[in-house]
Amino acid sequence: MRISIFVAMLVACAGRPPASTLPRGPAEAPARDLAAAKQDAPKVEPSASVLTAKDPRVVDLDIIRITANSHGVGGEPEMEHVATADLFKQANAAAKAGETERAIALYRKIVAEFPDSQFAAILDGRGDLPATIATLRDLVKAYPQARESIDGHLYIAALQADHGQFADAVTTLDEALARTSLTYADRVEAFARKGYVLIEIHRFDDADASLASAVAEWRKAPHIDDPYYIGMAHYYRGELAHRRFTEAPVRLPDDRMIADLEAKRVLAVAAYDRWKESLGFKQAYWATAAGYQMSQIFFELWEATVKAPYPARIDAATRQMYVADVHARVREHLEKALEGHRMNVELAKAYGVDTTWSRGSEQRAVQIMEMLAKEAAGQYVTPD
Repeated sequence: MRISIFVAMLVACAGRPPASTLPRGPAEAPARDLAAAKQDAPKVEPSASVLTAKDPRVVDLDIIRITANSHGVGGEPEMEHVATADLFKQANAAAKAGETERAIALYRKIVAEFPDSQFAAILDGRGDLPATIATLRDLVKAYPQARESIDGHLYIAALQADHGQFADAVTTLDEALARTSLTYADRVEAFARKGYVLIEIHRFDDADASLASAVAEWRKAPHIDDPYYIGMAHYYRGELAHRRFTEAPVRLPDDRMIADLEAKRVLAVAAYDRWKESLGFKQAYWATAAGYQMSQIFFELWEATVKAPYPARIDAATRQMYVADVHARVREHLEKALEGHRMNVELAKAYGVDTTWSRGSEQRAVQIMEMLAKEAAGQYVTPD
């Protein structure tokens, strides 16, 4: 995918034509790429209820099991229910009281009776995070060879990341990755999670290495059914380039500004291509996350150009003409962003899901339409 960004720094200077850093990119991107992904999305019935696709980084749990117990012949059945959230409250209380064995037994009960659970219903603030992590660590230590122990280790890191304890999450993930009994899927997840938290603490080079390791583990694996974490790894490889794009300065004098805008363009291309790889794994949450970003990067390219400082060669008398010319040259970026966001909403519908990203695209599409209307009326965003 090629993204063009015009650097109209030489307007009205010595009669030379305005400079461009590269030929125009394909007019149909990113809507073209998202439309192709839509065609490959699992088909859902038009009447099907739209599901909320959750971010797999988030640990969530509140499964309830209801059982009917009959009391003798002709007796009325008695309905019994147990919620995993309640079991975790009991485990937390046991851990705080120093009843480690009872706390671990409660975790074992959840593992046995709720094998699809994710261990920690504390995100709504009802739980005690330190106690939950302490109990999970007891589980990890007490059953080092068990599947539950590995899952517990990874969930500790997820909880820490969800609560902004990123450095602690890195330490936990390093501990987990040192285990010799991890599956390929475990290692993909651990490296993807580690890449994410390393980005959050601005260790970009280490994050890049961790995310590359996730991709390498995926490629070595004979087969992994769940694409959640490889989708996540590729998404954050894109986000890594995006963070660098965001932080890249645009500075005077003119020659430096042209070079800075070109450096931003290169980073935007890298981010787009990595998000596109995430899109290809057909995991609904990360596909719509990638679709949002693939569209939004065009808006950010537009914004970086129209807000770049006035070139030194542009005097006050010609600034209005310069602004109008720059906006005319990069208007296509806004148009591409609009079409991409619209298509991302359609992509979510094709998957039969509703995500924060598809909702974000819906909102962005409205905002960009308003900006295009202002552009048409000659109301331009100007350099800072």
